[in-house]
Amino acid sequence: MDSDRLETWRDDLRKSVASAVVDFEVHYGYPPGENAVREPDTTAAARLAAARPVIPGDLLDLYATVAAVDLPDIGNGFFLHAASDVADGHESRDLWRVRGRHDADVVVFASDGGGTQYGLATPAGSPVYRLPPDLVLGGIYTSESPRFDVAAPDLSTFLDHLLQAVKTFAASGTPPSL
Repeated sequence: MDSDRLETWRDDLRKSVASAVVDFEVHYGYPPGENAVREPDTTAAARLAAARPVIPGDLLDLYATVAAVDLPDIGNGFFLHAASDVADGHESRDLWRVRGRHDADVVVFASDGGGTQYGLATPAGSPVYRLPPDLVLGGIYTSESPRFDVAAPDLSTFLDHLLQAVKTFAASGTPPSL
């Protein structure tokens, strides 16, 4: 992915998050937690890059622009995992393959506050799969749930969906879904 496009996405996401939490306490009766789009962690990004070619290039480009995204107060919560956590998960093979409605090797890089994870197909880098809570044995996720599906055709589109979900939440308070 283009670094200028990713920087624009990051900056737009930060602005949207700031807008989403401006009146948060008034609407929900408690203050927001720490909602952050974190600066890149070059050490963690380099560690993840060492797993190339298995780790898709678009994911490496993303982690050169942000270290993590923590949005506990946007809807049910959304988290773009830190590059170090993605590297740990990849190395330990916690969840590396999906089976059932879809069959692919994946790298899990995001989750929501309800237990759904998001995995990017490897090594191709597309699509992004939505992995609702289900059986994981030996690092293989197996599900026939209709929610186990393609969340986006590629990482770029997934990031656009995330930005739009935050903008929608900021404007209407409607919990986003990815």
